Amino acid sequence: MQEATLQLKERVKELKCLYELSRIAWEADNDLQAIVTKALQILPSAMQYPSKAEASVMIDGTVTSTPRFKSCTNFISAPLMVGKKKRGEVTVGYRKLKSADPIILFFKEEKQLIKTVAHEFALIVKHATAEEEKQKLQLQLQHVERLAFVGELTAGIAHELNEPLGRILGFAQLIKKTGGLNDQQNEDIERIIKASLYTREIIKKLMIFSRQMPRQITAVNLNEIVQNILYFIDARFTGREIDIRHHLDSHLPVIQADEVQMSQVLVNLITNGIHAMPEGGELVIGTKRKGKMVSLTVRDNGEGMTSEVKKKIFEPFFTTKPVGQGTGLGLSVVQGIVIAHHGKIQITSQPGKGTTMEVLLPLKQPAKEK
Repeated sequence: MQEATLQLKERVKELKCLYELSRIAWEADNDLQAIVTKALQILPSAMQYPSKAEASVMIDGTVTSTPRFKSCTNFISAPLMVGKKKRGEVTVGYRKLKSADPIILFFKEEKQLIKTVAHEFALIVKHATAEEEKQKLQLQLQHVERLAFVGELTAGIAHELNEPLGRILGFAQLIKKTGGLNDQQNEDIERIIKASLYTREIIKKLMIFSRQMPRQITAVNLNEIVQNILYFIDARFTGREIDIRHHLDSHLPVIQADEVQMSQVLVNLITNGIHAMPEGGELVIGTKRKGKMVSLTVRDNGEGMTSEVKKKIFEPFFTTKPVGQGTGLGLSVVQGIVIAHHGKIQITSQPGKGTTMEVLLPLKQPAKEK
């Protein structure tokens, strides 16, 4: 009779444990860490010797345990299986027991309880993973929709600005050509022309970003593009204490690409690197072959980027430059061009240690792209 009463008390504890775990899972609403933390407070109470029991839950390599779990010498555990993959483990243990305690430390029902708890955790993990994937897909969809809207918007802006800008530039050049202006007037006209040319470059970036400019695929030598661009870049940044170097692979194969857009990629990467070194520094441009790809790298030893900035640098109109010094389109344009060429961009950066941008481009474009 006494043993039957004891067995009944043990079963009641186990049922209460399962009930509490179900309640916690419902109330925590997929907060996995909260569920684990509360479960660890409940599991020991379902054991034969609750005052000496400790518990531990491991999920995807992350272990959470009760304070004195490491003091345990006797354990029972069950794997946490999601499908056929082991995602973790549920373990209950006893700290050192007195010699007078019974030899049977864990009842078979307690072993089954741990298996049931592990199964319940597996269901929670599976559900939480599904919710996380759902949220990721929703964010990706929102991002795509936002880019599509921005693309339509920028295309409209570019077309609206192109015609009046062309007139401003044409008339300014005509006035300058006509002559008869004093020094101040000549200087003002020159400012109008320069501002118009700068604005035209911004419009080109907008049109490239919105895919309004068709690509012309030809055989392109990236080394030649680097040398041509550096001829102008060196002169532009001579007074900024920036040392521009290059390490070009002399045996670099030609690639199939749009030469104008490749020049745009390089100019934007170089400009970005230079702006990251307001106090001067070293900019290194490199090319080399990587299997069926060609690598173009631009490395600076400037301010570097935080992980938060790295996540946003390809977003249209995002910029860390002061107001008036950047459009936030440079790297968006670079990404659009590289993706359109079936390539990819890799970024390595640390705050205070500089940034390396590597563009990988295939030697050949798909047949339909030629």
